[in-house]
Amino acid sequence: MSEKTFFYLAGLPRTGSTVLGEILNQNPQIHVSPASPLSEIVSDVIAKWRMNNVTLRAYKHPEQLPNVWRGIRDGMYRHRAERFIIDKSWAWHMNDAINSTRDILGEEMKVICTVDDIADCVASFIMRIRSNPDYVSYIDDYLRQQRAELNDANRCRALMDARIPTSVGWCYENLKQTWQGNNRKNLLLIERRDLVADPDATLDRIYAFLEIPAHRGWGEGETHVFDRIEKEITEDDGAAYGIPDLHQLGPRLRDRSWRAKDVLGNQLFFKYKRLEFWRPKKRAL
Repeated sequence: MSEKTFFYLAGLPRTGSTVLGEILNQNPQIHVSPASPLSEIVSDVIAKWRMNNVTLRAYKHPEQLPNVWRGIRDGMYRHRAERFIIDKSWAWHMNDAINSTRDILGEEMKVICTVDDIADCVASFIMRIRSNPDYVSYIDDYLRQQRAELNDANRCRALMDARIPTSVGWCYENLKQTWQGNNRKNLLLIERRDLVADPDATLDRIYAFLEIPAHRGWGEGETHVFDRIEKEITEDDGAAYGIPDLHQLGPRLRDRSWRAKDVLGNQLFFKYKRLEFWRPKKRAL
């Protein structure tokens, strides 16, 4: 039996998951991973298992798949001493991940999901692509394969295309399906604006959701700090996505210094405005 407790971090890209993870990493009992391949590895194993090949038909035990899953998960974090592991992947908020964890492991996932205005998510990508003209982003690579012109309108369209894994649209549609279904209870949505405006209250919500000791309770005189944020692991975003420094952090928790409307222009901004399904709709007067 693992001595670690596993939680998950997902949501929408460019919404503050990296800075939230590094703040939580200040807790000596927590390790939040960078973008992790765990969900993909487990998904591949489950898919192979469900093929029910000759070897499995000849020798199958009901505990094998749960044991393999737990073995992979425990093995991936055997080098970490922390008691609580928060694995980060945009796939964890999917219904399939939550249902499979329930059906195979008998566990209810707790998934922290960072969210923000969809226009802001798209604009943030557009800014990073513009500022790195020497790189070919995975979005521009997709557009070239489609023989489409490389412009911001087409980039936005591709970013919102739910058929492209890990795109804003892919994460958005999967999160929407889960939020509007029976697995909503497994999700805690964290607005980027709330994290910036009141980080202590936001962290209290997270600790209450995870049901683990709050940040004021894990050491005398210790607490989270928001003006000395350090990154534990640096990802090679240029090699992975063709967009360098996607996960670069400043030392302080702060709001964005730009507006999506200024980045996208009126037409694109209003096209992606008010798509936030998790927010209560305002009643017309």
